[in-house]
Amino acid sequence: EGTSPDVHHAYDSLNYRIHCVSNYHSVDTASISQKNYIPAYEHGYNILKTHQLVLGSEKVCWLDYILPQTLSNKQNILNSLSADSNAVVILNHPAMRKGYEGKDLAYLSNYHCMEVLNPAGTSFPQWDAALSAGKPVFIVGNDDIHNVIRKERLGRMCTFVNANHQNPKEVLSALKSGKSYGVIIGLSQHHDSIPKLTKLALRGDTISLQMDSKASEISFIGQDGRKLETLSNTAKANYILKPKDHYARAVITYPNGTNIFLNPVFYSQLNTAQQTAGIDIPMTMFHRTIGFCLAGAWIFVMCVFVQGKKAIYVKLPFLNRKRRKSRRWKKQEPAAVT
Repeated sequence: EGTSPDVHHAYDSLNYRIHCVSNYHSVDTASISQKNYIPAYEHGYNILKTHQLVLGSEKVCWLDYILPQTLSNKQNILNSLSADSNAVVILNHPAMRKGYEGKDLAYLSNYHCMEVLNPAGTSFPQWDAALSAGKPVFIVGNDDIHNVIRKERLGRMCTFVNANHQNPKEVLSALKSGKSYGVIIGLSQHHDSIPKLTKLALRGDTISLQMDSKASEISFIGQDGRKLETLSNTAKANYILKPKDHYARAVITYPNGTNIFLNPVFYSQLNTAQQTAGIDIPMTMFHRTIGFCLAGAWIFVMCVFVQGKKAIYVKLPFLNRKRRKSRRWKKQEPAAVT
């Protein structure tokens, strides 16, 4: 519940500098006059909630597959969404109804971020599955709020972006290149004093990070979601990457429930501009031929079924009339006299 202005007012009151409203297949323009306006919409109307969030695109892509999607269906949609070079394509709530499974994320490409933090459920296994397959995919967190009046989800999860100005192009570029991190905001955490990352550096094989306040725990997570190292009661941490560590990402935990999730540092240089998956034309034609045959068989069976129903419908009225006449004739017979 609540209008777009209600949503923007609610996040303005929490001092959020950038906030978007993403309706299903509709770009909201309530704040189009603002300098920090970013067009956004949620894509997907299929039954298993294989959804995507599209930022920066002013035109809605209507392509979707309503029934449970194959890996090829999902890749085809991602290719279509990312055809707009201005767009940031984000996989929404992958864990929800298994919209995206780990086995999918080892192959899928042509998207930039993943909604790892969502009040309905986090998606860390899915994120690590993509990272473990060498995909440069970056974290996004948001409230996925559907009722801004009740405010139950308001200000619970967000994304910090390293951008000097509230310039939409700079913000979108930062998201695409991983210059951001996700935050779960503790229930007692004041929004104006959320702990912040002040330094993240890679020198040789050593990751160094510094927070602006002491954390109860700083952990490093690596390949397949394994915990690599943990430090307690500190505001800074170092980790030396090993050859078997394809990547390492840091998780910073605070006593009040605030958690900060940094984007990964990769062991080797990766190109964040992902290539479009190629189309296997012979296999595509093969599957389409099978699909057309199955559809034709289904239509034939339905036609036979409908024709059979009509034949029964034609016969039954005749039988019913005959029975009614028989009953009327018996009623007109005089009573027997004994």
